[in-house]
Amino acid sequence: CGFQRRFDASYIAAKEAISNGSIGVPSMIRIMFADHPVPPIEFLKTGGDPFMDLSPHDMDFARWCLDDEPVEVYATGSSSTFELKECGVYDNATMLVKFKKGSVVTLNMSRGATYGYDQRSEIFGDKGLVQVGNELNNSTLVSDKNGFHSSCLKYSFPQRFKEAFEHEINTFANVILNNEVWPIKMNDCVVAQQIAEAAQISAAEGRVVHIAAPVTAPVGHR
Repeated sequence: CGFQRRFDASYIAAKEAISNGSIGVPSMIRIMFADHPVPPIEFLKTGGDPFMDLSPHDMDFARWCLDDEPVEVYATGSSSTFELKECGVYDNATMLVKFKKGSVVTLNMSRGATYGYDQRSEIFGDKGLVQVGNELNNSTLVSDKNGFHSSCLKYSFPQRFKEAFEHEINTFANVILNNEVWPIKMNDCVVAQQIAEAAQISAAEGRVVHIAAPVTAPVGHR
């Protein structure tokens, strides 16, 4: 239940912009999750399903931002090598998730970002837009007659979400030591899993999958 985006300063700021009405009523979220480095084929064949391994993080972020529940999922994908195709494993996939209040979330996922860890989100509202951009190794920009030259994207998730993981661990310590309430509930985990499973079914059967009402946590559950 450690969705690190909820502990990242940029994602928190995006959530706050939506909550305080800065962009009005959100209607659409567009997300890119491109993995780096490209995982070994052995990992992809046994545990690399993008719907189960990648999508829960961004789907939890979308639910958190929208304060809403998913009702429909459509997903599809492709395998870039014959070996992956034989195993029925996608290394590129797209999900389209419709929420109860009408917002639509598009999530594009890839294992093949050879240029760095690519994590971008755009939330559109009737009064504006909030974006979570990529982070570079440094902010230096060199400009010359050949163009503009910046640093590479951060290498992978331990580098991109270093501060978020630290914040997450500190929060957990406060839960144990100071009786602080953990911000992620049982239902958040359950619904993220529901969306992932619906995406798997949708991609396999080529149809829209409807999601049942979420499970409610027991009274007093923390």
